[in-house]
Amino acid sequence: MPSDLRHSVDQYLRLCFSSEETPRVSELAALLDMTRERLSRDFAIAYGVALSAYLKHRQIRHAQRLLEVSELTTTRIGYLCGYGTRRTFYRAFRRDTGLSPDEYRRARARNVPSRGGRSGAS
Repeated sequence: MPSDLRHSVDQYLRLCFSSEETPRVSELAALLDMTRERLSRDFAIAYGVALSAYLKHRQIRHAQRLLEVSELTTTRIGYLCGYGTRRTFYRAFRRDTGLSPDEYRRARARNVPSRGGRSGAS
């Protein structure tokens, strides 16, 4: 069951990201026909982390990836990661990484070698 549970959670996250919806433990529990409490408890026992923390962590990781590989605006990335407002996205991102999304993107751009035919100059 543990790998099935994680797979279900990750599938739910992909659905949220594709529809620009905020991941919610209560909604996931309903989809899995479980109580919120049972789902949270089972997930925490299986993976050693609270389900709500895992969902938030995955939202931020998804945002980091989009910041690294796309030229989408930070506001658009926030929506794609399930944040309802730019402010909420910025606050959550800074709390998790210590940087704003813009600062993260600039820092990554300086540390990532140039790709394709682009020169290393900015």
